[in-house]
Order: sequence, then C-alpha cells, then structure tokens
Amino acid sequence: MYGYLLKVQENWASLGWAIDQQLFLTALEECRTFRNSLMHFSPDPITEDQLRPVQGLLELMRSLDPRN
Repeated sequence: MYGYLLKVQENWASLGWAIDQQLFLTALEECRTFRNSLMHFSPDPITEDQLRPVQGLLELMRSLDPRN
C-alpha cells in the first residue's frame, strides 16, 4: 500500500525527504517481501541475510528523522 502511494511523484514530493525515491521504494519492497515470507511461519530461523533489508530500511528511516 505505501509503495503504491509513494510511487506517485506528488505524494513523494510532499514528504520533502532528501533521499532517492527509487532507493526507498526498493528498500520498502524488500521489507514487504521479507515480512510476507515471515508471516508464513517458517520453522527455519531468520538469517542475517534476511534481516539486512529490514535493517537497511530502518537505518534509512532513521536518517530522515529531523531529531538526529
């Protein structure tokens, strides 16, 4: 849902974020994919490789926080 909304240039511009739109949308999509696979309740433990996209998006979001 968020990816769909943020693909629209006017919506993206209204955020005023100083990051690349496509970079953000790619990170968001990777996290969506991870979340969906996680919700299938696989018995396998989560690997560091699986967590990287989530950690990357979190770092990206933190960089946008004006309190930093």
